[in-house]
Amino acid sequence: MTAAPPIGPMTGVKVVDLTTNIAGPLSARMLAEMGADVIHIEPPWGDDGRNSTTPFLGREGTLYSTCNRSKRGVVIDVKTAGGQAVLKRLLQDTDIFIEATVPGSLEALGLGYEELKKVNPRLVQVTVSGWGTQGPLANEPGYAVLAAAYSGIVRPPQREDEIPELKGGGPDPTAALLATICAMSGLRKRDLTGEGSLVTTSIFHAAMHLVGAFRVIAEDDDTPPEAPRGDGLAGLGGLGVFETADGGWLYLSAWNDKQFKTLCELADLAYLGESPEYATRLQRSIHGSEVNELLGHWISTMRLDDIVELLARHKVPASPMRMSVEELFDDPQVVGNEMYKAVEHPTKGRLWQLRGMLEVDGDHGRMDPAPLFGEHTDEVLTELGYSGEEVSALREAGAVA
Repeated sequence: MTAAPPIGPMTGVKVVDLTTNIAGPLSARMLAEMGADVIHIEPPWGDDGRNSTTPFLGREGTLYSTCNRSKRGVVIDVKTAGGQAVLKRLLQDTDIFIEATVPGSLEALGLGYEELKKVNPRLVQVTVSGWGTQGPLANEPGYAVLAAAYSGIVRPPQREDEIPELKGGGPDPTAALLATICAMSGLRKRDLTGEGSLVTTSIFHAAMHLVGAFRVIAEDDDTPPEAPRGDGLAGLGGLGVFETADGGWLYLSAWNDKQFKTLCELADLAYLGESPEYATRLQRSIHGSEVNELLGHWISTMRLDDIVELLARHKVPASPMRMSVEELFDDPQVVGNEMYKAVEHPTKGRLWQLRGMLEVDGDHGRMDPAPLFGEHTDEVLTELGYSGEEVSALREAGAVA
């Protein structure tokens, strides 16, 4: 007898997910991992996440198979009258509706929030836009790399012949976390008022808050800070990326004055830690390049594992920089936290994927493979009361698949 899945904090909550790629799907996946019944809708031409793929995964897609785990999948063309009717019926008893369409597109189809709350006054709609609800870009589609560039998450040129470089893809998963918080906030407000609500966030909001601590501008300051560069700490002595003797890479973060002084003693550069020119974080930001050049010479004489162990022993923050999935997969910290788990995919076999981002009473939550194309369309429509003949008619009309 198969054991029942653990009861999660979102057990009994129904979620409809009309999103694609990363931010929206990842948010809905987190709700699924916490026990929610999440129904992912994709159009007849397929979720865009299926296009981010490898030859082995093919149509199942890297993004799709990762961000849509533990959901049921249906195919609905919401641009058709039949598809719109199916979506409205689906939302009648839905708790959370997550959408990330181009702003205005659902309204043009008669599926905006004002219409949907007539169908279900208790519906919590979470809208994840690209650029927020106001401003000149409000109605433009959103892309994490553009939000990152716009918000200043860049690595500045290090030499005259270099160009600025974007740093990572942080806005998407950050926006996913914000959207999950939006969903929880909407549910809690419904508990208090009995009514649903429209809760919004954006990829641009996520990007701006990733650098928010470095964007504090005092009104009376005649020299406001520049846009943050890279990790926002470029040029600060005692912080940065350094190459080791064995070709490894170390990220050093001797952030406070005590850590910096200890670091200098270890590097046989005690005079730096004692000098008024370098004693404070502000001074080290002025003289950062010369400090890091001296530290770099010392670090370049040591093996990566040795210097990581030495710095850890003396409470100086530092980390090896992992350059490949293989390195991470076998890393003791990753293994110790059981961060990867095998998912048995019905057509692709065993896929090792990252587990969920949280644990509840030691439980990591559900981790089932992403649904195949239209895998649960018939099942979900039957639950909604459609007969076999009605489902066939909708399929023939192109409203579902």
